[in-house]
Amino acid sequence: MSGKLVILSGPSGVGKDAVIDAWIAANLRVTRVVTYTTRAPRDGETDGVDYNFVTPGKFAELAGLGRFWESKKVHGHMYASPKADTEQLLEQGRVAILKIDVQGALEVMRLCPEAVTVFIMPPSEAELERRIRERASEDEATINHRLETAKKEIECAGLYQHRVVNDDLAKTVRELQEILAE
Repeated sequence: MSGKLVILSGPSGVGKDAVIDAWIAANLRVTRVVTYTTRAPRDGETDGVDYNFVTPGKFAELAGLGRFWESKKVHGHMYASPKADTEQLLEQGRVAILKIDVQGALEVMRLCPEAVTVFIMPPSEAELERRIRERASEDEATINHRLETAKKEIECAGLYQHRVVNDDLAKTVRELQEILAE
């Protein structure tokens, strides 16, 4: 059984991690591809689970060896999607979820046109801002930058095959399950 690649994007604060965690709990085939990043872990994040946290030097080394589908600088930090990890999950018949920003998603879409693409939408701009502020992990300038970036990313939602509003986690997961069943 071959797997399915799902590219999942959405603006910062839309709840992508919560959606993915709930989807994994609802479907044993669904697996998160762990992204590489040069940013420091946030409270509660675990290396190798939430992200593969690496130094800028290690990141550059892996990129130079062609180990990533794509790599991009987002909010001052490097992020990349690993090829080998994704391919291994697909060979195992898994649903491999690449949680990726719009810039990187467009690159992977070009390389993997068979991927299912989903953009997670916020219920409203006000709710998105509330969620970003509720994290209390960034200063005001960073929050404003994330909100401006979110507006630009939402403008790109039409480039994805599917758009799902994350206003109710259980409903969002049901919609994702329906998309997989198509």
